Parts: sequence; C-alpha cells; structure tokens
Amino acid sequence: MKMARTLSFYFASLALFVFLFVLLIFLFTVDTDWYQSLMQKNYLLVPNVFFILAICLLVGSIAGYIVGISIDKKVEKIEWSLLELEGGNYDRVTIPPAKNDNFPSIWQGIDNIRARLKEQTLLYQKFTNERVKWNRELKEEVLTQERNRLARELHDSVSQQLFAATMLLSAINQSPDPTSETTAKQRALVEEIINEAQSEMRALLLHLRPIQLEGKTLKAGMQELLSELTAKLPLKVTWNLQDVQLEKGIEDHLFRILQEAVSNTLRHAKAKTLEVHMMEVDQFVFLKVVDDGKGFSMDDQKAGSYGLTNMRERASEIGGNVKIVSLPGRGTSIEVKIPLPNQEGG
Repeated sequence: MKMARTLSFYFASLALFVFLFVLLIFLFTVDTDWYQSLMQKNYLLVPNVFFILAICLLVGSIAGYIVGISIDKKVEKIEWSLLELEGGNYDRVTIPPAKNDNFPSIWQGIDNIRARLKEQTLLYQKFTNERVKWNRELKEEVLTQERNRLARELHDSVSQQLFAATMLLSAINQSPDPTSETTAKQRALVEEIINEAQSEMRALLLHLRPIQLEGKTLKAGMQELLSELTAKLPLKVTWNLQDVQLEKGIEDHLFRILQEAVSNTLRHAKAKTLEVHMMEVDQFVFLKVVDDGKGFSMDDQKAGSYGLTNMRERASEIGGNVKIVSLPGRGTSIEVKIPLPNQEGG
C-alpha cells in the first residue's frame, strides 16, 4: 500500500497545482466579478472556490490511490516472483503477457533470469554427478595403484627376507652341531632378518591408513600416528606439535609426508629415537623429523630414493620444499617448509 499512499499524495498535489493555475488564468483573463462568483456565492454552504478546491483534491487523491493500488499489486507480484527465484522455485513463476502488463521489460528480465538459473542448476547437478563419478573412479585407480605398490614391496622385501630366514632355519635344523659358532651366527642372522622384516611390515602398514584425516585436525592425526608407534615399537618417539590452521589439501600432504618420513625411519634407519616437530613461524609451517639411525651418504642417490622423492613431490605440490641432512652413523634430519597464504592480501 506504500505506492497507493504516495501516488494519492502526488495526485492531490497535482490537482492543487492545476486548481491554482486555472484560478490564476481565470482571474487575469475573465472580465467578471470573480470575487463575488467565487467567494460570496456558496454551494452546500461552502464558498465556490473552496468547494472546487475540495473536489479537485478529492478527485486527485482517489485517482492516485486507485493507480497506486494497481501498481502495488503488480510490484507485489514481481517481488513474489523474485522470492520464488531466490528459493529455486523456477516453475512457480508465471510471466504475464506483455500486452496485459505495465512492466514488460521487467518481466522479460525475470524470465531471462529464470531460464538462466534453471539452466545453471541443471548444469551444476550434471557436473556434481560427473564429479562424484570421477572421484569414485579416481579413488579406485589410486587404491589399485597402492595395492600394486604394496604387493611389489612385500614381494621385493618382506617375502625375500622371510625366504632367507627360512633357508637359514633349515640349515640350522640340519646342522650336526647345534652349539657350534657357525650355528650361533646363523641364529643371530635369522633374528636380524626377522626384525628387519617386522620393521618393513610396520612401515608398509603405515601406508594402509586412510588418505584423508577423517575429520581430525592435523595435530590430532599426527599425535594418533606417533602414539601408535610408541605403543607398538621399541622406539622412543617424542613430538612437539603446534595446532596450526591449514587448508585440508595442505594438511593431507603434510600428514602423508610424515607417514613417508616415519616409514623410511622404520625401514632403513634402525633408529632408537625419533623426534617430530611442527610449528608456524613468519607465514611458514615447518615440519621436522629427526632420527638417530644409521643415516646415509648424501652422495648416494639411491639411499631412500623412492620415499625422499615422494616427500619432495608432495611438498612441491603445495608450494614448499624439503631439506634433508644425513650422515652415516649419525642419523637423518628431514625439514619441510610450507608457505602460508597471505591473509591480509586475501
């Protein structure tokens, strides 16, 4: 009703303006006794001039009110149509014929918006369905590749170690002198091989953990991983982890880098202690993994090459880098540096 009240006031003002304009013309152009005609003669006990003024204001107000109500109804229909579009109810919007409406261009625009939103909704649904299908296929492919890799690792390392241990045990059983020095050395070698196979298996089991952190924070996921190592291995594990806030993709890559670093320690380092640190310093996140294992020569490109390459690739994908320092007999230090997005710059 806002438009009806507004137009009623405007039309009444226009009627007043027209009345005064006609009155002035009458006063200056008609040669009669205007004062007697307008002021002294009455109609319904009201001077003619006031009666005419009242009629003009009344007609103007009524006309404006009627026009305003008509416009209010059309505006309300437009508002309702826009609300339906906002709510996604595209088929409930009815476009009136252009010849029966005063706002054909507005309705044409609403119709165009409706058609575009409807098309975009269909495209988005199609894209979502295709993305789910693509993610499912990609997940299956990743799982297949991971299974194949684990199968190769088991065949190339654990199965060969167990085969060697079996052959040695067979030789021990056939030894004529179980207490001989040769037999004692064979027993020690069997024990060493089995321990290595066990460490290899634990390292491979780390890669069977879910790719994502399953709703946990990065700190919580890392603590759970390191706690399991402490509980299951004769390895002293200490950690100092800050609760840094990162994007999920960055968290996932850092978690997998830690998995790879721990896996390398279990498989190759023969370490007694392992330290893990994570902190945020000057728009960078640092992840540092240090062990006191046997280390390797930095000139030996084959030493831990697969795992180290995997860590470098993951760090590079999120804009970071990996610094590795290792000395034979003095352990290995792996430091990952990841830049954080500039929050002030958006």
